[in-house]
Amino acid sequence: MASAVEEVDQAIATALSKIEAAVGGLTQAIESCEEGVGHFGEVLLGCTDDEVLAAVQGQQETPEQLATVWGMLQTITTRLAEYRQCLGVHSAASASAEAPAANRSSSAASDMASSASARSELPCPPRAGKTHGRWIDSNGDLVMLESGKGGEYYQAARQRAVELGLTYGRPNAEAAISRHVEVQFAMRMHAQGITDAEIEINRRVCGTTPGRDDDLRDTCDKQLERFLPPGTTLRVKDGSSPTGRLYRGKKGER
Repeated sequence: MASAVEEVDQAIATALSKIEAAVGGLTQAIESCEEGVGHFGEVLLGCTDDEVLAAVQGQQETPEQLATVWGMLQTITTRLAEYRQCLGVHSAASASAEAPAANRSSSAASDMASSASARSELPCPPRAGKTHGRWIDSNGDLVMLESGKGGEYYQAARQRAVELGLTYGRPNAEAAISRHVEVQFAMRMHAQGITDAEIEINRRVCGTTPGRDDDLRDTCDKQLERFLPPGTTLRVKDGSSPTGRLYRGKKGER
C-alpha cells in the first residue's frame, strides 16, 4: 500500500501532466490567434467599419493575454516540480513522466524545430507570444531585444505603421507588426542613425513560413524594408537560412 507521501507525489505527478496538456493547448491557441490576425488583415483590406476593425484590434491583444496565463502555468509547474523533488519518492517511471513541461512547451512554441539548433546561442526559446533576440552595438556591447508593447521603440513603430497605411485608415489603431522585434529595431536604426546592422532572433521572421504566412501582406518579410531608413541594411538571423535574411531600406519611403 502506498504511503501518504507517495500518494501526494502521485497526485502532483498527475497535476503536472494535466498542466502540461493545458500549456500545449495555450501554445497552439497563441500561434493560431497570431496567424488569424494576419489573415484578417488581408480579408479586411480597405474596410472602414469601426466595429469590425475594433474587433480585429481586440484579437491582437489575445496572444499576449494568453501568454500571461502561459507564464503563470509555467511558474506553477516549476513550484510543483520543486516540491515533488523535496518529497524524494520519485520512481524512474514517474520522473520520466514529469519531464519538465517548460522545456517541452517552449520547444513547441518555437515556429520551426529544425531551426532551433541554428539559434542555440540565443536566449532560451521565447515565452509564448514573445520573440527574443540580441544585437551587438558599435561598442561591442550586447543588447537584448524583445517583442511587444514594452519596447523603447514600440510607439515609433506604431506611428510608422499608421503612416504606411497598415491600420487601414484608422490613425489611432495598432498594426500587430509594430510589436515585432524586427520592426522596432528598424525604428532604432532611424533614431540612432544606424546604417547597417545584424540581429539574431529565436523565432522565424513572420511571412517566411511556406503554407502558413508566406502569402500574407502585413508581415515583416514583406513590410520591413518600408520601415527601415532608406539605403540602410538589416540582416536578420533567424535560423532559417545560412547567412540570415537581408533587408534593405527602400528609397523614398520617408
